[in-house]
Amino acid sequence: MRLLSFFSKMFGSKRTWSGTPEMFLAMVMFMQKKNNPDYAEHEVLQWGEVLQKVVKVSLSPYKDFSDLLERGTPDFSVVEQLEEKVTEMHQRIDLRKAIYGENVDLGDDNIMTSNSDGAVFARKFVKDLSEHIQFPEDEQRKLDDI
Repeated sequence: MRLLSFFSKMFGSKRTWSGTPEMFLAMVMFMQKKNNPDYAEHEVLQWGEVLQKVVKVSLSPYKDFSDLLERGTPDFSVVEQLEEKVTEMHQRIDLRKAIYGENVDLGDDNIMTSNSDGAVFARKFVKDLSEHIQFPEDEQRKLDDI
């Protein structure tokens, strides 16, 4: 399964989280760490709040995301799968570039140009996130063009 179809599977067609609350916690912690390598509880809470604005997630049996963070144990299995998919995609891209040159058409691995369902989903997801978080100016310009 490719990276984008992996995301589509985890979030479903209506952007409903299909994993457990503990998997969602792990994904939020992963995103916070990608944003800031130093763990910061307040940032995890912020990311959890933002992601819940763009993804429907049932946190039951927890009261809310804060309760999940306090009492839950993150299930990093989904993050491990995600990292495997990202590595796989980068290897495909590197191989294509090594064989055909830097300007090779990356096909469905180019999220910004592919019309695959997963790529369209990823672009819309990030664009919706941009309503709640501030991306660097150069990245924001790319999002504005979508």
